[in-house]
Amino acid sequence: MVVAVGAEAVASAAEIPAVVVASAVSVAATSAAAAAAVAGNSDTMFQKDFMLNEARKFTALLAKLMGLKAEDNYAEFDHQLSDILKKEYDTDLENLSTLSEAEFSARIQSETYSLEKLNALSQVLYMFAEPFKHDEETQLLLKKVLSIFDLLEQKHHYESFDNIDKRKTIYKYYE
Repeated sequence: MVVAVGAEAVASAAEIPAVVVASAVSVAATSAAAAAAVAGNSDTMFQKDFMLNEARKFTALLAKLMGLKAEDNYAEFDHQLSDILKKEYDTDLENLSTLSEAEFSARIQSETYSLEKLNALSQVLYMFAEPFKHDEETQLLLKKVLSIFDLLEQKHHYESFDNIDKRKTIYKYYE
């Protein structure tokens, strides 16, 4: 069986654990729910289509990254992550890693990223940090994930059980 998102086949179901697919689908479901709330004229229909397409695209990207990480294919994971960051966020991991927490927060607040794009960035950074090591790089990366969660909650009034659970896991890491 092939897990397909849109027209792109991501991986076989045997290769991706169910929890991995569920995490990627939760991002899409939230985005789809937000898009479904938009109704009315052609501009809002365009917005709805755009949001659904963004959700599908990020679900495919997250599922692909999660599958690579589950397979312990770290070289390809790093390559795909670099491509995603460059294409979708016009940055790279080194740039994001060198930003202080304050600089990172200022950057994501000044950008006009959609809710879907911000949420996908938080998921990608969290995934990259796993498994959590007790080093400065991981600590700074997780603080950046928390910054995105804060922005999602404060600016976009968005919370998900997945993000709440990840926030709790990060807090336990800091204990």
